[in-house]
Amino acid sequence: MLRRTAPAVLVTLLCALALFATTTATWIHADVPTSLQSVTVDVPGADAAPAVTALGLVAAVAAVASTLGGRVLRMIVGAVVALAGVGAVLAVLAVTGDSRAAAQPTVGAQTGVINDGGDYALTGWPWVAVTAAMLLALCGVWLAVVARHARRRNAQRYDRAAVAGSVGTAATTAAMHPRGGEASARETQAAEHADDIDTWDALTRGDDPTQTD
Repeated sequence: MLRRTAPAVLVTLLCALALFATTTATWIHADVPTSLQSVTVDVPGADAAPAVTALGLVAAVAAVASTLGGRVLRMIVGAVVALAGVGAVLAVLAVTGDSRAAAQPTVGAQTGVINDGGDYALTGWPWVAVTAAMLLALCGVWLAVVARHARRRNAQRYDRAAVAGSVGTAATTAAMHPRGGEASARETQAAEHADDIDTWDALTRGDDPTQTD
């Protein structure tokens, strides 16, 4: 079963690591005016959307854990990974929808100024993260489907083995007793012939063969 799920597990792990890697890059370039001069702050994805970092790690750990369990664990892992992917997509879209709000905590920590001014420009990394998160959600569904189909194939294999065993037992019995049926037929014929002889002897003596003692 592990051999069948290995591709799904590997792709899931790669997508989770890719999602995590995107959070180490700069997602927002913030140009913030201060009392002296404008300051440029690069906000990484881990600061703009810390939930994405956590969800990427959760999905990676879940993918590794799926190799240690059976069908039920793999189906649970598939659901966890799919939910992690969906959650990551929503977290990234929240950043793209309001980059100023996502960047202000980091900007305030580095400049000591929090205001509504400034220019906040998104890089291309949030969109890479969205792509990785969507692929991760699909991988979660893939894991669950593979685990379910693996169980069905195992059940079919066991059924075929049981049928083959029954056929083999019947064949063995027939091979060990090839003349059992013929012997029973001969015994039945002999008993009927003996009854006919007894009836004829009774008629010869003048007795009524239909009378019982």
